[in-house]
Amino acid sequence: MPRRSPLLAVLVLAGAALATSGCLGLPEPESEPARPAAGPSASRSPLPPPAKDDVVALLTKLMEAQYTYHVESNLPDEATGKVSATGGYDHAGQVFEEDVTVTGTGSTDGHRHRIVFGHDLYSRDKDSQTWVHLDLSRLKSQALDGVNMDNPTGLATFTKSVVSATASGPHAYKGLFAPMQSSEEFLPVGRPSVIAFYTKNAPFTLETDDQGNVTSIRVEMELQDKPTFVATTTFAGHGQALATKRPAKNKTAEADNMYYR
Repeated sequence: MPRRSPLLAVLVLAGAALATSGCLGLPEPESEPARPAAGPSASRSPLPPPAKDDVVALLTKLMEAQYTYHVESNLPDEATGKVSATGGYDHAGQVFEEDVTVTGTGSTDGHRHRIVFGHDLYSRDKDSQTWVHLDLSRLKSQALDGVNMDNPTGLATFTKSVVSATASGPHAYKGLFAPMQSSEEFLPVGRPSVIAFYTKNAPFTLETDDQGNVTSIRVEMELQDKPTFVATTTFAGHGQALATKRPAKNKTAEADNMYYR
């Protein structure tokens, strides 16, 4: 039966507002070196112009058209935990697909494939040949199955979380985002399943192609006594129809009525 499987571990992140730097898992600040008493002032390179609006425009363009994606992320709460996901999203057509594999977590390892056409959600685990159909319009809350068709990949929330950005190359940007900008899960982008308690801003990089389509988003968060959280999402198929298809009826079963109570 479809359910919100605990495929990803809850990720608790150290936050700058919680304590001093010695308790954050961040490097201790180095003492400032002695400055010469006098001397000519060193010329400074001009700061690159802010590009937050450009980044938001690029992300908005991505959200409003069709795209496919691939996610690779670690799970710092598990020493060897990793998540890999592929899929696609068509905002106008309300079509979504994800194929997710989680490894290195022990009991929460798993593989799940989900397809959504409008209000029709189909899901199955790796070892199942049968898709289970759930009518999302009958649910009191779509959160029951962990899908929000207005923002299934978390990209809309990530866009709102962008704090600052500058251009770092002809087709590249770097900036900061606020992991706790919203109560919604939006990391990793493309497979939003991680809850982040991280009160400082974290870095991201973004790359585009010659047509101004976003091709990758990489986020990082330094943690205390854990590996750095790193998630990279790549995008392709911009504006192209998805290859996603509904499962055959002879391979589909209806969800139990308990989901609609």
